[in-house]
Amino acid sequence: MTILVVAALAAVLFWSWRTGSDGVRAGLGWYELFFLFVSSAFLGDLFETVFVFLRTGVLMSRSSLLYGPLSLVWGLGAVLMTLVLTPLARRGTPALFAGGVVLGGGFEYMASWVLEKTTGRLFWDYSQMPFNLDGRTNLLFALFWGAAGVFWVRLAAPVLLGWLGRVPRRTGQALAMTAALLLTADMSLSAAALLRMEERTRGLTASNRVEQVLDT
Repeated sequence: MTILVVAALAAVLFWSWRTGSDGVRAGLGWYELFFLFVSSAFLGDLFETVFVFLRTGVLMSRSSLLYGPLSLVWGLGAVLMTLVLTPLARRGTPALFAGGVVLGGGFEYMASWVLEKTTGRLFWDYSQMPFNLDGRTNLLFALFWGAAGVFWVRLAAPVLLGWLGRVPRRTGQALAMTAALLLTADMSLSAAALLRMEERTRGLTASNRVEQVLDT
């Protein structure tokens, strides 16, 4: 199944590339993409927190990191949608929606697969839902990703980039660079703490001060 998902993702990437995107992506450098990444990571974390609370009544952190309400999967997904789906908007909303279904569903599947292979943990499981693929994604959520792709490319991303345009570029880049450094440190610390959590589940106690801090 994984090979089929990879093939479907490759087909969408090829379709986007063939559509032509030089003019579409002009002006989208690291600064703009980083802003879209952080914005969508925050909005995704907020969406999941509210969604889980409405379903379960439990106020649960959905952040990928130790510090800051950011969901990295949502951030990466938004950047992928921006780069891959924006060219497909030229072909109309149906093409944009179809691309979002395959890209979003495929990305969710691959993110689950990579996380399980690297951490040994299953972060989500949709095996109880109909039309699922190995429990990693399902048809309903893939359709949601299609609608989200249309919303993101047609409305959300342009609005966010419009807000970014109001900030003086040098000031914004300096803030973005600072945020990127802090985010890198946060991601590194979070990854280290996650690895220590895996060791604790195997009964390995902290052997030095660093591991004690990570346990805390």
